[in-house]
Amino acid sequence: MFTRNKVIAIESMIVMFVLILFAFVVFLVIDAGTNAYNNITNDKVSTESARVAYSYINMKIKQHDASDGVNVIQTEFGDTLKIDFEDSEFSSFIFFFEGALYECLSKSDIMPKVDASNMITKLMGISIEKDGSYIHIECVTQNGEQSEITRGTVGLRS
Repeated sequence: MFTRNKVIAIESMIVMFVLILFAFVVFLVIDAGTNAYNNITNDKVSTESARVAYSYINMKIKQHDASDGVNVIQTEFGDTLKIDFEDSEFSSFIFFFEGALYECLSKSDIMPKVDASNMITKLMGISIEKDGSYIHIECVTQNGEQSEITRGTVGLRS
């Protein structure tokens, strides 16, 4: 009877070892799936932020493209897109400040303030340049350790 108890104990230990090994493999598969999901989600969010910023600026320019109504000016926030509304004393200022793109609606002669602005989307940086009748836009986002740049050019009709 002593050898029978040894065999049962060895079988029990082998079953326990197989169950522990199975649980470990399941844990590794779930962990790999979670990492893949998080990477895909972060990539999508960063790409989406850049597209939202570029699309927003593009549509604002196209909506209010009047004679000399769209300019890039220097403010305390750096390069700022100034859109003058036709037959109005108001302007829209689009600028980058501390990790986000903002828009401020104010009188044309008053510089934009962050407190009076609406956040459009989060970004790592943005560059706006006017070259004749073209506005060049670069939106920088962070995807993990890498920076991604979305570039575009908007042609002015005026």
